[in-house]
Amino acid sequence: MNNAQHYYQSLITQGHPPEHALHYTRMYYPEFHPIQISGPQVAGYVQIPMVPQRKSRTTLYVVLGIGVFAILVVMLILGAIFALAFFEFEDNTPEFGFRHDASPSLFENLAVNQEPYMGSDYPDFSSVVYIEGIGSDGEVYAGSGVIISDYWVLTAAHVVDGLKASETSVFLGPDYQNAQVGISIEAYVMHPGYSSSDELLEEGFDIALIELKDSVDESSFSVADWDNRSSMDGLDLGAKVYTSGYGDYNRGYSKCTDYCLTDGDYHSQRRAWENTLDRIVVDLQSSKSFEGDSEYKGGWVVYDFDSPRGDSNALGQGEDFSFEQGDYSYAGAGDSESEPLPLEGTSVMGDSGGPTFALIGGSWKVIGLTSHGSESANYGDVAFNTGVYSHRAWICSHSGDNNLIRGCS
Repeated sequence: MNNAQHYYQSLITQGHPPEHALHYTRMYYPEFHPIQISGPQVAGYVQIPMVPQRKSRTTLYVVLGIGVFAILVVMLILGAIFALAFFEFEDNTPEFGFRHDASPSLFENLAVNQEPYMGSDYPDFSSVVYIEGIGSDGEVYAGSGVIISDYWVLTAAHVVDGLKASETSVFLGPDYQNAQVGISIEAYVMHPGYSSSDELLEEGFDIALIELKDSVDESSFSVADWDNRSSMDGLDLGAKVYTSGYGDYNRGYSKCTDYCLTDGDYHSQRRAWENTLDRIVVDLQSSKSFEGDSEYKGGWVVYDFDSPRGDSNALGQGEDFSFEQGDYSYAGAGDSESEPLPLEGTSVMGDSGGPTFALIGGSWKVIGLTSHGSESANYGDVAFNTGVYSHRAWICSHSGDNNLIRGCS
């Protein structure tokens, strides 16, 4: 082997690509042409690859293929985990709106003020009503509300949105399938700041008034006081609150499993529960322009649904998002106790428009109306209730000469 070939071969042995080795060799031996070595390799040398670039590209493709395969495997694993979590969330919810370790009958007893839930320590839940009507699409829609005057019911705007007034009624009594009284409505009016848009629903204008054709018999049903305070004094965070409504506990509508309530085709009883007031949000500006938007502001009263284990304290964990709830940052910052009350609960579908009561100045007053929360209504649910205090001016703007709204001057 001549010197040029020896030098070239040494560069190949050191790992230089053939074209680089050839370039460097010709710097010293301009007329050099490499000789292909066939047969067994000579000690200390390597054979010149026949197709050097193809080998490197093949290696690259193999590496890329392995990388893509690894990414696909990871994505499949994550997808499986997500699917398991989703189905767990959807189909395996042992609790649904009330503590799973408390008897469902206790929540019904509370809602009818049955012993021991009587007297001034509890609101009078006979003011809570069931609302049912036919929408413009011909479908039947229902929700809850509260009597605040002999001709007036307060509810959430999304309960009556789209209903035909001529085909909507309010039913009084603890079981709407066996209602004691049914009253047709004259009309309803939704807050002008309300919008069915999810984004605008966060602004706290989900409130409406229903005017009844006939007055409520106050010898049989109570008229609730409502939060018409002129200032924020008298109500503190951490106060015990009670909420009531006609939530739908049929297995077909809920996502619960072991603890569904069943009563034929529907669960038609009124129910009430207690919770701890975690947030008060006021003076929310609407992003929707309407007459009076400079005066009328939105607001919330908010609580979360704590578990007996104390591990589902959504508003006390410094977070503002959960898989079940989605974003709840608009509840604002604050704290929350992790221990549930004996009859801790939260709202479910059908409870919308039902009242939240708090003790203010020695009187139980309606401070909120059930608006929305997570669909599953399981531990960790954050319940948003339209703050009545924020809407006192709007409510009183509809108090007429004939049908006055109590609490309005």
